[in-house]
Amino acid sequence: MTEQQFWDILNAAFRRRGKKNPDFHCKKWFNALKAELGRLTPEEILLFRKYFDERVWTADTVDLLGAHLLINGGSDDSFHHFRCWLVGRGKEVYQNALADADSLADVLDGQWPVEATLDSAARQVWEEKTDRTGFDEFGDALQQLNIQRLQEDPGEDWDVEDDDELHRRLPRLSQLYRDEGEE
Repeated sequence: MTEQQFWDILNAAFRRRGKKNPDFHCKKWFNALKAELGRLTPEEILLFRKYFDERVWTADTVDLLGAHLLINGGSDDSFHHFRCWLVGRGKEVYQNALADADSLADVLDGQWPVEATLDSAARQVWEEKTDRTGFDEFGDALQQLNIQRLQEDPGEDWDVEDDDELHRRLPRLSQLYRDEGEE
């Protein structure tokens, strides 16, 4: 599996999820990703998940945490789910957001972008294809692939809980997700 094949799979699944349902917890998106992964061998599925995890991990930046808090509020788990959503949106959205978290304003319209299931699609399809079940078996197989962070610099450290700083650094997202009491 190449990096381009990885992004092609995600783009195809995103397109197949349907445009009429704005719910980003969409079962259709998850099922579309599973269908795309179902065409792969177990080894390719593991490589897909390696690519996925590396990109989720690389998106653990201060600016994206700030964007997540502005948009979703939330916990560490919801930040992980936000990064899964971001990877699931495809290469262009992902790379633009890494370069400028405020670019997410170009693809959002007031929705809450969190996708809790995309990172489990590969495990489910792998288990179906191999008849090996359980997180430990999948995790052990995945661990052999040496997942790593793709960039070492998580960005300039700033206080993501400082509303003024958050709005200054992410002005377009602030406009979309401003609390009604702030207007």
